[in-house]
Amino acid sequence: MGTITGFLLLCSVHLAASVQLPHILFVLADDYGWNDIGYHQNKKSSANPDALHTTKDIILTPVLDNLASEGMKLENYYVQPLCSPTRGTILTGRYPSHTGIGPNVIKPTHPYAMPKREVMLPAVLKKSGYKTHMVGKWHQGYCDVRYTPTYRGFDTYTGYLNGAEDYFEHTRADSGFSGLDFRNSTKIKDLGAPVKDLSCNETTCYSTHVFTHEVERIIKNHNPAEPLFIYLPYQAVHGPLQAPASYILPYENKFGGNKDRIMDAAMVSAMDEGIGNITRAMKKAGLWNDTLLVFSTDNGGPIPHSNNYPLRGHKSTNWEGGVRGVSFIRGTDSDLAPIPAGTTSMELMHSTDWLPTLASLAGIDPEQDAGTLELDGVNQWAVFNKNATTTRTSIMHNVPAEGYGGAIRVGQYKLLFEGYQTAGNMPQTAPPGFIPAHNGTIPKTFSLRINGTAVNTWLFDVLADPTENTNLAPLRSTLLQEMLGHYEAYQKTAVPDLADTHAKTDPAANPALRKDATWGPFPNSNLCKYL
Repeated sequence: MGTITGFLLLCSVHLAASVQLPHILFVLADDYGWNDIGYHQNKKSSANPDALHTTKDIILTPVLDNLASEGMKLENYYVQPLCSPTRGTILTGRYPSHTGIGPNVIKPTHPYAMPKREVMLPAVLKKSGYKTHMVGKWHQGYCDVRYTPTYRGFDTYTGYLNGAEDYFEHTRADSGFSGLDFRNSTKIKDLGAPVKDLSCNETTCYSTHVFTHEVERIIKNHNPAEPLFIYLPYQAVHGPLQAPASYILPYENKFGGNKDRIMDAAMVSAMDEGIGNITRAMKKAGLWNDTLLVFSTDNGGPIPHSNNYPLRGHKSTNWEGGVRGVSFIRGTDSDLAPIPAGTTSMELMHSTDWLPTLASLAGIDPEQDAGTLELDGVNQWAVFNKNATTTRTSIMHNVPAEGYGGAIRVGQYKLLFEGYQTAGNMPQTAPPGFIPAHNGTIPKTFSLRINGTAVNTWLFDVLADPTENTNLAPLRSTLLQEMLGHYEAYQKTAVPDLADTHAKTDPAANPALRKDATWGPFPNSNLCKYL
């Protein structure tokens, strides 16, 4: 009997050792405009079904274009309008209206963070033995050290705790305070020491290069037998608009001479090159064959230096220019997680879907096995792998806990209420140096009375009308009421934005109060609570 038991044990150990999981490289661009990627510029897309010209001068993205062509382009994919909220959806699989991180961003002096109850993606993947690394922009709060990346599931972390740092000096100013914001943590539950000894030149100091080099180092030192998860939220192409001269030069006579647009193009090119360097490093290390690559933006591009045209709106708005995101996924070249090359999906998807989708590849039920709260994301793997129909039918773009504002999506329709990051009179804005041959008119508002209050309202069929030109609210009263019902059902589950329930500035956030004089967990704070 003991012999049989031993044999079975050996078999189980052998099977466990032979199980392979895909490596996962998740690249998140910051403030990346819809038409700032090569395969959208002047070409047919879900936002530009008539293939109208969207720009005069092209931003070159050969690496991203090639990687996207080797996988599936996601043309009905949505994010949040701002940085912190979208990052929260990716890491938790839950809407900002459920976590409290959004619609606003977390600022350096805010005494709150993504609540401790939220289980993050790296912690989920670690259940299956993944080595987890983060390189880049955190922006999920840090007033207490236990809110920082290596307390939330990452084995190592290198990057910025905030956003909008100087790309060369790695400093940030806010609320009259200023300090370095750059850390390198190589131990679990260790915030890491500030990085102060960078030799500032074009190859070592610029943040896009620094982050790329760190990912290359991780790849070089990784054991290929262990599943690897790298979360790479680049700072690019968020402001301040900065780039080394070598990337500016190819664009200096383009975009009508607009300096901001030229700088944006240079920043995109540096990021594209960096991603190419990382893929080469993975090939050299023998990891690429088994690597699944995800690329996404965190929100639409800011106007005027970015290009979302012909979408209406921009970063920080719930119009399509703020929430329809550039994204693609490239499968493994092995049979671990293949995705048909050269494909495009119009299935509805939201950034909350990444956690359950990637968890499924790791054999994890996040709610049952990892203890996450009820997820808003859905597993999209069958959509990617088998061209199946998605189970997602709606998206809570932004819904306040009280009142009316923001937007929701149900099927092909989108309901917007003015307010809560939904401004009226929103134009389609062409990028500098480009005069479009066709431009839509600003859609008329419809005054809907709800409980005796008039609310400016828009209703669009965003599949047929992605540029949001025709307001259906005064024309489809039954549909409008149905959408209102969906909105109010979502609202019953919404929680307030933590930015509205916490102090705007905590004096303890001042970097000068820390021994290292850098942005970091607030010493002796009376406002920051670990909740």
